[in-house]
Amino acid sequence: MIENRLPRGSFLILTLIVVKTFLQFLNILPLIALLVYSPFVQDAQAQKNNTLSPYVQKGYLTFELKPMGSREHPLILRTFAPTMALPKNEVLPNHSRGLPSPKYSPSSGKEATKQYQPIDGIPAAIAVNLGKPLSYVWDTTECRLLYAWTDGFLDMKNYWGTRESGRRKGFGYVPRLYGFVFYKALGKHPLSIDGKSISDLDAPIYSGYSIDSDRLPVYEYQSGEHNISLKIQPGPSTQTLRLEFSTTEKEALQFSSPTTQVETISKIPGKLTVVIRPNAGEQFSSDEKKEIIKEPTQEIGEKLYTSLGCIACHSLDGGKNHGPTLKGSFGSKREFLSGASLVVDEAYIRESIENPMAKTVKGYLTGMMPPYKLEQAEYDSLILFIKSVR
Repeated sequence: MIENRLPRGSFLILTLIVVKTFLQFLNILPLIALLVYSPFVQDAQAQKNNTLSPYVQKGYLTFELKPMGSREHPLILRTFAPTMALPKNEVLPNHSRGLPSPKYSPSSGKEATKQYQPIDGIPAAIAVNLGKPLSYVWDTTECRLLYAWTDGFLDMKNYWGTRESGRRKGFGYVPRLYGFVFYKALGKHPLSIDGKSISDLDAPIYSGYSIDSDRLPVYEYQSGEHNISLKIQPGPSTQTLRLEFSTTEKEALQFSSPTTQVETISKIPGKLTVVIRPNAGEQFSSDEKKEIIKEPTQEIGEKLYTSLGCIACHSLDGGKNHGPTLKGSFGSKREFLSGASLVVDEAYIRESIENPMAKTVKGYLTGMMPPYKLEQAEYDSLILFIKSVR
């Protein structure tokens, strides 16, 4: 008679074998799922790739031709930059001057009679973008702030080329600035040490920059025996800049620039903090052709009021700011520092936009507003908007 049972201890061994086999099956379960699921994933990925450019599909480097940073993550580019028609003898005295060069004809193997003119650009500049509120260019040759603007940065198409061609522009490859320029460098170097402008000392020598705890660059340079550092950041209101200078030897520092409103925030030996306000007003587009306003409208004027920075100084609710309020201004009487007075009309508004230094309203500082170069339809649109503010 045979017993229908396993030998003693065999049941425990069999149980262990079953458990081990089940665990091994669980380990390969994800692989089975992947083998079943992967064809669907590959099909979906293939469909997605068909919508991408061939350069992306092949893994080539891709880039954004209009890069933008933010206040939390500033964008810092070491690049060519536009000169913006800055006065070369005063603002850019240490830059070398390029000479025309003859064109070469590959077909004849000879130089042509026509000449290439020097490219109108600033090499080795540092362009910084903090998003729409502020962009600026700092020059490593002159060691000074050259210009600042809002509502844009640099269009790098000329310099980087397009994704389709992979080439930059053959000549005149300086990036194009777009946005509203509210500050430009004027005259000698604005920083004076012990009463002497840096322009009157030895040519400055750029040392480099570091990133501080605010993620902003701090520029280091030398002028004569002086070691200087500068931090540039947004000011307390739209279209203002805060500049913080420091020196290692605790010298007396002073900042001044023609037609620029400068407010000294703090000043001690070796440290100077100032806020500078607009001294320019020019709108630039990155496109070759600027969009033409067919007919002036109040709506366009309201957009210009915001984009040109008028909102920073001229309130709409009667509140006093750096400039008179626009509320009920059209048709009202204005008194000026000169003692004269007049009623606000279209001619006065146009003059105040084009030449704000012509008349300063009593109770306000002279030189707070830059002149604006606009198209006729833009002036007319702003006038329509100001008329509407009741």
